[in-house]
Amino acid sequence: MRRTPIVILLAVMIAGMVVGGRLAVAQEPDTAAHPARGSWSVTSDPGDAEYSPRLVILSADGGAIFVSGYATTAIGAWEPSGESTADVTFTMVSDGPGQIVIRASLEVAPDGQSFTGTFTNEIMYDPAGGGTSGEIGPGTIAGTRLAVEAPGSPAQTFDEFFALPGATPEATPAS
Repeated sequence: MRRTPIVILLAVMIAGMVVGGRLAVAQEPDTAAHPARGSWSVTSDPGDAEYSPRLVILSADGGAIFVSGYATTAIGAWEPSGESTADVTFTMVSDGPGQIVIRASLEVAPDGQSFTGTFTNEIMYDPAGGGTSGEIGPGTIAGTRLAVEAPGSPAQTFDEFFALPGATPEATPAS
């Protein structure tokens, strides 16, 4: 029998492991180059119009931050689910022992300046013990990329804007 081809094959495989670390490497989601990465102004339906839009940051390392005008902040993670799609999960701590988990799937428009998607909410009544509402939804979301803007021509100064209203004359006592 010829053992030479088998020996050569084994040598190539071992060399590949030593030089490359592994022969096959699983693809990691590339959050740094994905079009969902960035800062977004987000509206939702159903949503609370009084505190909308919300602000969302999807960072290059897969972290996510959600800020609402309702004095609510949520922290989470995101990862690409396709070339222009991504999944995001936020966890928001409530006043009591519970948490709200927001799960969203979004699709970035071809121009990279907006996205649309769906979301669900799940109320975790007891995060340690597992009591939940189950997922509630779906709702829809829409995002617009925040852009850098240089300062324009001021309409007034800060002193003018923050000036106290003009004083009123003191009342004259009635005699």
